Amino acid sequence: MKKTLLFSILCLCTIACTAQTKQPMKRNKTADTSSGDNKVIFSAPLVLKTFVKKNGERTDLKEWYIQRSIQDYFVKFCESEVSREELETYLSDPSNPLKVAKLEVEFRKGNWDICDDNELMQSRVGEYAIIHRIIP
Repeated sequence: MKKTLLFSILCLCTIACTAQTKQPMKRNKTADTSSGDNKVIFSAPLVLKTFVKKNGERTDLKEWYIQRSIQDYFVKFCESEVSREELETYLSDPSNPLKVAKLEVEFRKGNWDICDDNELMQSRVGEYAIIHRIIP
């Protein structure tokens, strides 16, 4: 009994002495700012991705996505207040080589490809982003 107790105490002391305390990682991320009405302001990278059909066929069409730590969000321009041309003009600025923008965005869930609710057609469905404005 004494040997078991002594062995247990020795194991606990060894574990306690060798355990490392983990410090949370510090990130250089600024918090999103709410601007009301489910809109948030943040800086994020934007990327172009090739549109792939449901059958796996790649097309020549390129689509914009906002990269977030959780996932990439499709930019639905027909609901956005910023056009594709405005975004591409802003991102083509030589002083902004990384394709990062500070945006006011609203995240929604629904059809990506349908811009008129009265249309009957097959569409990709999921979470997407609409851009309200680019913040210089």
